[in-house]
Order: sequence, then structure tokens, then C-alpha cells
Amino acid sequence: MISESTRSRLRVAIDDPDSYCSGAKRKQLQVTYDKLLDELSIKLFNEPCTNRMMFRQKINSTSNNSPVFISIKNMLRKQDSLFSKDYRDHSDEIKTFLTNDLDHFLKALNGE
Repeated sequence: MISESTRSRLRVAIDDPDSYCSGAKRKQLQVTYDKLLDELSIKLFNEPCTNRMMFRQKINSTSNNSPVFISIKNMLRKQDSLFSKDYRDHSDEIKTFLTNDLDHFLKALNGE
């Protein structure tokens, strides 16, 4: 469903969440996450992901309740801290997003 390069980049971020909370690595994580959504959109809807909100609406409108879809819905619900541009420190929220939501998605994808 997703490429091995995307999966491995996400796994690296999940395994070292502190490094991906700010700066250049956070930008890399944002790009990788957008690539993930694009790959999922192509696989599920046969079209690229034009924006995160539209993708979330499409996912939420499906009636599929498989573990993968549930984890995608949870991940999309909590993605905002990754892209937040205010001056608050979002490190804890990003760490939680990585170690909970994104990790659960990858595990669901692997059938764990």
C-alpha cells in the first residue's frame, strides 16, 4: 500500500521521535508524511492527494472499518500538530503522534 522507502523513513522517525520534533528533520517528516498520504490516496482512490483535508474527508466517508482504515482515520485526526505554525512548542504532541498514531498505522498495515 505504501513504498518501502516511505515506510523506512517513517520507521526511523518513530524510533527516534525526539529528533523529528523541530528543524530540518521535522520538515523531512512533513514531506514524508505528505508522500505517505499521496501513496495512500493513489492506492485507495486512484488519484493523488491534493490536500490533507480533502483526503481526510474521503477517508471518513468510506464505510470500511478494517484496522488499517481505523488507524488511518486516527492518524488523520491527530496530524495537525505536525504541521502547526504557531509559536507553541508541539514536541510532546509530535512525539505522541509518531509513537502512537503513526506507529499503529504501520503495525496495522503489517497485520500486527
